Amino acid sequence: MVTSYVDKYFINPAIENGIKAYLLSKEDKTYPLLYTFEMNVIKVLTIIYGEKSIILPYKIDNEKAFECNLLMYDLKESDMKNFIKLMGEYYEFMQNYKSERKATGLTTEIEKILIEMISKRSKRKEFLEEEIKEFDSVFNPIEGNLKKIKALVARNTGLIVRAWENNRFELTNTQLRMIAVNPNLLDSQTYKKYGYDIRTIASLSEEEIIKVNEIISIEENRRYSEPKRKNVFRIRSGPIITSGSGFVDKLMLLSIVATELMIGLVILSVLGR
Repeated sequence: MVTSYVDKYFINPAIENGIKAYLLSKEDKTYPLLYTFEMNVIKVLTIIYGEKSIILPYKIDNEKAFECNLLMYDLKESDMKNFIKLMGEYYEFMQNYKSERKATGLTTEIEKILIEMISKRSKRKEFLEEEIKEFDSVFNPIEGNLKKIKALVARNTGLIVRAWENNRFELTNTQLRMIAVNPNLLDSQTYKKYGYDIRTIASLSEEEIIKVNEIISIEENRRYSEPKRKNVFRIRSGPIITSGSGFVDKLMLLSIVATELMIGLVILSVLGR
């Protein structure tokens, strides 16, 4: 049972200290290394739920909104409450830290709930490759302060490493299978050339993918028709309706995505972070 606190904290000291440390790290400022684990927990939450969903409730001091946002992707309320309780207990442990005692049960259970949150979110909205790499650095740190903290407070960090690797395999293979079976997708390098990740495109509806492909096709055909261009191939046939300017055509792509595809690329790549 977490003891009551004399001072006012947002949710509990671990979550407040984690948020403060996260905000300092974003500004490349130093933060107390004691709160390294808490900071990384908050970082994971911001990737899963979006920074606004985690940081805004803190800034407006709305604890209920914070708790509700953790349920966004159908996490069980009991898991949410347990997560908050465990974070509070971790703070108490660190306040009374002794080298002969370990917090393996606390850190493992906290990270298991984080992995469950990731799994829940992945069923509704996919993670980008760079986001999965951020998770790697949290659940299986190779070096740095988090690895040192985990070595000090946890007796067996391998439990979470294995749990994360299993979950990571499911995440990446689900994405790859979805991409492999979608005949409407162009190759990943073509999307990358226009600033998009193929996983983001793959998460759109079939109609939305076709619309994006048509605009890319216009730009590719325009490049193909330029006399000085060499080794440029035509992606797909279709009417060439272009402004004559590659820059304008790219703006057309963004405009179509922003205005016609209400839950398309812009929302997925910007608001979803």
